Amino acid sequence: MEEETPLKRFSEWYQGVHGYVSIVVSVFGIVSNIMNIMVLTQKCMITPTNYLLTALAIADMATMASYLPYATYFYCIAVPDWRYNHPYGWVVYLIFNTNFIITCHTVAMWLTVALAVFRYIVVCHHTLGPRLCNLRRAKITINAVFLMTLVFCVPNYVMYRPTALKTGGYWFEDNAFVTPFLKVFNYWLFGVVLKVAPCVLLAVLSSLLIRAMHIADQKRKRLKSQGKRAESERASEHNRTTAMLVAVVLCFVIAELPQGILAFLSGVDSNIFMHVYVPLGDVWDIIVLVNSAVNFILYCIMSKHFRDTFRHIFFTPCLGDIRKANNGAQYSTIDTQTTKM
Repeated sequence: MEEETPLKRFSEWYQGVHGYVSIVVSVFGIVSNIMNIMVLTQKCMITPTNYLLTALAIADMATMASYLPYATYFYCIAVPDWRYNHPYGWVVYLIFNTNFIITCHTVAMWLTVALAVFRYIVVCHHTLGPRLCNLRRAKITINAVFLMTLVFCVPNYVMYRPTALKTGGYWFEDNAFVTPFLKVFNYWLFGVVLKVAPCVLLAVLSSLLIRAMHIADQKRKRLKSQGKRAESERASEHNRTTAMLVAVVLCFVIAELPQGILAFLSGVDSNIFMHVYVPLGDVWDIIVLVNSAVNFILYCIMSKHFRDTFRHIFFTPCLGDIRKANNGAQYSTIDTQTTKM
């Protein structure tokens, strides 16, 4: 009989609420990422950095759009267990959803790395920035990340197939050609390398960007003290953009690094995998979803240009309609009063 640990009890309790929590987070994330895309693709917002942020928003939105039906069925209607006798279609969707989310999330990870690299070059190598970090290179980077992710994910795409159970339902099993070596290789590639490597790169790049921000802030203060107000304000806006991108990067590291470290330890000791990593599976999922949904809040808090453009798109037309309605009502009142007189 399997030992009942506090972590296992927590896992069983959280599984009961995970579906509802993830639906709320996914709906918010889908809506917020649609708004991100609408704002970032405005003419006044088109920059190499914003192009990468738009691609990141699409990847995050796709992750949550795919997770939504999965969470609804497997957590709110049924349970993610072979004993439930799932229909064939839902098992096919489970396999598709797993592969699709791995693909989208891997794309998002490496786009975040690309974002940090672009910003590092712009901030720390001023002469190289305009040449290396232009719109054309941003497009090439996005396409390269997408294609390389597809290539790396091939071993995962062919791993599982649906299978009929004696009880009448369906679940999934390894394909006939899957060897123990392929399973171990897959685990280390997706569970460790593709999680830990981006986090290490992002942590290093974040520290370099924070150092560059500190130097830029000192320079801004010197410019201000010398009465060069316009240059000081430009430097301040530049620093705010860098700070926003560092916040995006650090959120990603905080969300991914613990899972990557635990995956590495699980590869060394199978007991850690069974008794720690697996019970926390739903927690890892909700952390990924929250991280995919949080960027809109960061942009609103940390970027004045984003806030202004957002207001212009979503609030200016409404205010215009209200003004027109008020003017119409005012005109109607005056006209009525004139008639009575």
